[in-house]
Amino acid sequence: MTDRWKLLKDVQWTASGGIEAKAEVPENSVWFKGHFPGEPILPGIALISTVYEAVLKDASRRGESLRISSLKRVRFTGPVHPGEKMTLILAREVQNGETLFRFKVTVRETPVCSGLMTVVKE
Repeated sequence: MTDRWKLLKDVQWTASGGIEAKAEVPENSVWFKGHFPGEPILPGIALISTVYEAVLKDASRRGESLRISSLKRVRFTGPVHPGEKMTLILAREVQNGETLFRFKVTVRETPVCSGLMTVVKE
C-alpha cells in the first residue's frame, strides 16, 4: 500500500554526494484537504516532508538512521498547486560533526522553497 502523504517519486545521487529528486503532487493529494478550499496550495510542511523523504532515502542507502535536528533559513517563495511536478536539489555536507542538507525545491525551474536541514544519527 502506498503512503498517501508521500510525494517523492525518483531519487538520483550526484557525483558530489548530492541528491536530485522528483516529486509529483496528485490532484487529489490529502495535503490539500482544507488548504485552501477553492484555491488549493501545497502546505509548506509538505515541502519540508518531501525534502526529508529524500534525506531518509540517502540515509538508508548509507545504512544510517537519521532525524531532523534543525531547520534554518527556510523560505517559501511560490505556491505549488495540484498536479504540479517538483524537482528537489540537495547538497550534503558535514560540518563540525553535523550533517547538513542545503535544499532547493523548484516547479518548472522556478524556486518555491529553500533552506538548510540539519540531521543527526539516531
